[in-house]
Amino acid sequence: MSRPRVRLASLALTFAVAITAARSVVPPKTIALSPTGLPDGIDDPEPVRALFDSLLAGELARAGVTVIPSAEAGAIWKRLVDSVQGFYSAITGERVESKYRTVVDGTRRELRDRWHADAWLRPRIEVFPVDFQDGKARWDGTSEGMGSGTSGTTPALSLVVSVSDTSGTEIYAGRGGIQVLRKGSKNISRDKLFKDSKRNLQALHLAIDSLVARLRVSP
Repeated sequence: MSRPRVRLASLALTFAVAITAARSVVPPKTIALSPTGLPDGIDDPEPVRALFDSLLAGELARAGVTVIPSAEAGAIWKRLVDSVQGFYSAITGERVESKYRTVVDGTRRELRDRWHADAWLRPRIEVFPVDFQDGKARWDGTSEGMGSGTSGTTPALSLVVSVSDTSGTEIYAGRGGIQVLRKGSKNISRDKLFKDSKRNLQALHLAIDSLVARLRVSP
């Protein structure tokens, strides 16, 4: 599945973990899950993607939701991306919005018509700049020691989840911090990324527990 290019997000875009839409909506009963999008530079991305796809599917299923596997949404997405020859300009490298919307709308329509999905959950792992102070970084509901008493800013990973209904309206968004990517002047070794199962699971719960609670109380 082609994934959007991940760019370093502005601090101004940081929002509360696991926010929900202000409007009242009927909780979905059948959710299509997309493969987890990953930032560039992951040495072996497929096991990481499979891990988070599995964790997400498991939590949704335990909430009583019918989950359409990520492989299905991924196959639809890839086929539609191929049909428009990709949605990034070969000249500028920028996303061509008309092509992107064609792929998004087509995927949503097919998930609804073919798989009877009433919502589409799109997870991704992104890199964000986070502040640390007195030797500890705090972001998106989690924290991590930096190994010194200094203060500053460091890049960190977060799981970002968005859910839209069949009309394309976002009905849920949430985030959970995973781990920092640099401590002091040293980058975290790539072979140590996503190895802490406790932190991975915590990020998952931070990102989707508010959604799961809504699903479990719905009639």
